Amino acid sequence: MEIDHQASTVLRGTGISNGRNAGPLKFFQRAGVKASYTQTASDAAREWSRLEQACKESAERISALYQQALRTVGKEEAEIFAIHGMLIEDEDFLDALKEAVKDGKSAELALEEAVSRFSKMLEELNDPYLSARAADLRDVAAHIRRTLAGEEAINTHSSREPFLLVADDLSPSETVMLEKSMILGFVTFGGTPNSHTAILARAMGIPALVGVGEIDAIHDGAYALLDAADGTLTLYPTAEEQALFAQKQRRDDRIAQEHDRYLRGLMNKPAVTRSGHRVLIYANIGDTDEVRAALANGADGIGLLRSEFLYLGTTDYPSEERLFTAYREIAEAMEGRRAVIRTLDIGADKRIPYFGLPEEENPALGFRAIRICLSREGLFKTQLRAILRASAFGSLSLMLPMIVSLDEVRQSKRLLEECKEELLREGQTFDPELELGIMIETPAAAIMSRELAKEVSFFSVGTNDLTQYTLAADRQNPSLARLCDENREPVLRLIKMAADAIHESGGWIGICGEMAADLHLTQAFADMRIDELSVSVPYLLGLRGKVTECR
Repeated sequence: MEIDHQASTVLRGTGISNGRNAGPLKFFQRAGVKASYTQTASDAAREWSRLEQACKESAERISALYQQALRTVGKEEAEIFAIHGMLIEDEDFLDALKEAVKDGKSAELALEEAVSRFSKMLEELNDPYLSARAADLRDVAAHIRRTLAGEEAINTHSSREPFLLVADDLSPSETVMLEKSMILGFVTFGGTPNSHTAILARAMGIPALVGVGEIDAIHDGAYALLDAADGTLTLYPTAEEQALFAQKQRRDDRIAQEHDRYLRGLMNKPAVTRSGHRVLIYANIGDTDEVRAALANGADGIGLLRSEFLYLGTTDYPSEERLFTAYREIAEAMEGRRAVIRTLDIGADKRIPYFGLPEEENPALGFRAIRICLSREGLFKTQLRAILRASAFGSLSLMLPMIVSLDEVRQSKRLLEECKEELLREGQTFDPELELGIMIETPAAAIMSRELAKEVSFFSVGTNDLTQYTLAADRQNPSLARLCDENREPVLRLIKMAADAIHESGGWIGICGEMAADLHLTQAFADMRIDELSVSVPYLLGLRGKVTECR
């Protein structure tokens, strides 16, 4: 699009994160990767070794991005990088690379050809979910390409002043690595509102506009007005347009500040509905660093500590001492508030190479979570012993994921008792009354909730998995998002069944899945007498305010 510098020009796109910001445009500069490379190679073994090492190092980078996303945008958005981790270990992809180098091609050419072939194949299937996987594969390939070239940076954008970032498009890796304090917003020529980049932008709270088309003849540093709510980018705005935009910003800021003051005023007060039902507002966290943020935003406790962070990004199983140290740190930091630690939940979309898990046709329904732990008692008991030991330093609870039967709970309780006996013989201290709970994330667990409630002290509902298993709909398939959003009644009925069962047994129930943060459902949960709602840190204050408005 040609720009007339003599008058303001309004470009239209799709806003993917509300907000307004004005500032200079700065074009995105990707880190330089060597464009030229040798296409043929005489030593196939050496080229395969280079690819293997590049894939390994790239997997470590992706794991670090997953952890960063957990801290900054939350678990659901971080799952994007769990998908990337799966792609880099895909057997078909790796086989294609290996065959290419056997044919005398260099590691770089093998990578380019494999990515091109697989991406094209996925895109030609004309399926939104698979097309998104093609974009993910290209992002993964960029990591491998940089590693092969000896480059480390994902992107660069040097500036001393905040700016509006302009790019042809941004990959998920590039988006999550943006220095948020310097980015006033971003604009992309291409992209869609359902892309992974769009999902991350919403979670990061960055005003963003996608699909504005190519912008020609515009210089770096040109002043512009980005209005993501209206879906517009105004280039070379007039003084009158700038004044009106500033007025809108002041109004937005005033409303936001007033709302923030209101919520901050509620922060240290109990969240009680108008009918007098107390709801504990807990935080979901993915590592020890998030504890401070949770407490700073008024969390009553930790409803879900994902223990996977201690296993990801390492090359071997963490020791009992390593687990104990991390859990003790959290227990002490909570200063008497409850922290619920979920035992290891890997498998499905969370793969850890040194576990040596088998490839599965349908990993979401496969060997994962409690199934792995019960089949590897040494692995499980290391976790249980560490949690028990840490329970002497604060208020900890233990939670088992992916339960479908009474037998799984009883086997787990047997191992827990064995650990208690071992620790007593060793003279170790622990809380003998450590609370034991389970995740309700399968229809089987909800249906069996009355029997299960007699075995444990609490339930916590994982609504993400419960939704996909109840509706037979892959929760990572964007083309099924509407199906999941519009068919919540079956899921809500299962939650109500579980809530009634645990309350009849004298226990308590929480919700730690994505639905806990949906303010449209808060009243429904209050009506079920849900005792606790656990959400990512950014949602804590808003949820507390919403509970106080419930009848």
